[in-house]
Amino acid sequence: MGDTPKEIVEQAYDYIADWYLGWVDGQRSPRERYADKVLDNAPASPRILELGCGPGIPITRMLLDRGAQVVANDISSKHITMARARCPEATLIAGDMALLDFGPASFDGVVCFFTIFHLPRAEQKGMLARIHSWLKPGGMFVLNLATVDEEEIYGEFLGQGMFWSSFGVEGSKAMLRDVGFEAVEAEVLEAGDGLLEEDDPDHGVEFLWVAARKGCGG
Repeated sequence: MGDTPKEIVEQAYDYIADWYLGWVDGQRSPRERYADKVLDNAPASPRILELGCGPGIPITRMLLDRGAQVVANDISSKHITMARARCPEATLIAGDMALLDFGPASFDGVVCFFTIFHLPRAEQKGMLARIHSWLKPGGMFVLNLATVDEEEIYGEFLGQGMFWSSFGVEGSKAMLRDVGFEAVEAEVLEAGDGLLEEDDPDHGVEFLWVAARKGCGG
């Protein structure tokens, strides 16, 4: 078993992939509403990047069904296999999102849900800066982040080791501004609208949801 943060995250999601498929399919979440913001801001047949696509539902499939050309990434190779079965027309890339390499202004929009907080804090600002560079001027970036301010959280998720890291609400918003994003909307919401059962892993957990835009000046 690997013991680096990224190895921990990869192995955990590979292990729980079958359970996660059913969980995410029925979970109440602002994901779709925020993905809509990207599509509403983009031209027809936009090129969209999704970071942390999981098994391809709900967002990858939603983007494709709405006419987007989708490039999607996930650290879990098992999730990518699942996504390929559900979204064969997408370009799917397994591996560490920090190793992705796209040209400037490659995408009309970027979506990134439940993903950035699995990166070590030292890598988060650089990742956001790269996302900013990949967006076309005026492009929308939507994501969610943790609300706690903790450099390293080694915990458990469904019996598997897991890693999280976060700058907290104000620190995360400042980091987005620092790399050049203009905030359009930011809100803290409890997972599942506060209606999750007590045995749900996200019961009582709050997330910061953000829609940000790259300025038209680049």
